[in-house]
Amino acid sequence: MIRYEPHRLRVTVGHADGDGTGWGYALRKIYCSAPLVRGRRLDESVPELAAELDALRLLPTGFRVRWS
Repeated sequence: MIRYEPHRLRVTVGHADGDGTGWGYALRKIYCSAPLVRGRRLDESVPELAAELDALRLLPTGFRVRWS
């Protein structure tokens, strides 16, 4: 199905929905270490980019996957 009908795949944020169909999926490992900039930590070199990296940590990690 994923090969011939990928348009039917539905992914929603959250671990469960009301009808109980589909599969739960959670991101378990997220690489969120910032690189060094000229040998210094990102928050020291470019503070506005460090704030963006912190905002990424607020993104959801639990999803519900099902076929429509």
